[in-house]
Amino acid sequence: MPEALKTLQLQFAEALTSPGEKPALYQQIGESHFAADQLLQIYRNNFVLSLTEVLENTFPVLRAMVGDDFFAQLAKAFIRQTPLEKAAIADFGDQLPRFMSELEQLSEMPYLIDLARLEWLYSWRINRMPQADSFPYDALAELNEADYDYLNFTLNPDLTLFQSEWAVIELFQRLKPWLNTRDNDDCQTEEAPLDGLNLEQPQQGYVVTTGLAETEVQSITPELSDFLNFCQSGSLFSHCPSEHADTLLQQSISQGLICGFILKPQQVSDTDLPLNK
Repeated sequence: MPEALKTLQLQFAEALTSPGEKPALYQQIGESHFAADQLLQIYRNNFVLSLTEVLENTFPVLRAMVGDDFFAQLAKAFIRQTPLEKAAIADFGDQLPRFMSELEQLSEMPYLIDLARLEWLYSWRINRMPQADSFPYDALAELNEADYDYLNFTLNPDLTLFQSEWAVIELFQRLKPWLNTRDNDDCQTEEAPLDGLNLEQPQQGYVVTTGLAETEVQSITPELSDFLNFCQSGSLFSHCPSEHADTLLQQSISQGLICGFILKPQQVSDTDLPLNK
């Protein structure tokens, strides 16, 4: 790419998120019915509106929790401070939770940051096709008994683990379908979907794309969460500290949370080496 064109593109990208005089860029804008600064403002407004719509579609539950006005201001501030680094605007928003964590206005509502993390994972999974295969029972049956000590069971590649100090999984599970029903119904429902919700409790779970290309958010027990994180770390199943490892493994396979295994090379200790004579 010619250096002049690269410079022009960088100037234009900066102008979209940074209001103010841009004399060097004005010289590159052809004459029209509008002044150069007016044209830039039109582009800037359209740019912000387009990305705001992307964020609204990605974080509808967060938007419902904070209200339309606050979300609009949040989106505007985020867009101005976060460069659009990918051509696919559907990927825009992955840095919103981090951006929110730095806002003093949200310091007393930290659960909203975790809610944004969960919604981003959900949105990201929606745009991915499932890749998981069925668990290879036949391959497992062919192993020698001695191999079992060197197995690492692997998680479903369509699954992302999630945990929070707050009950944001339940919040999402309640509010997301309610919003879908409200948006698709001519009559506004008066139901209060969050009645009785206790946010001040930790939750563990996962976001997964199923074989039907549907995305689900599920909560799980702390014990199962610890087991799945243990497997994800690449540790050997024989080293699992849980007393219920066998049961957890069977449960994980039957629910499609674990879809494979890796037979790791056996480590030979010094005592196993033959002596030189």
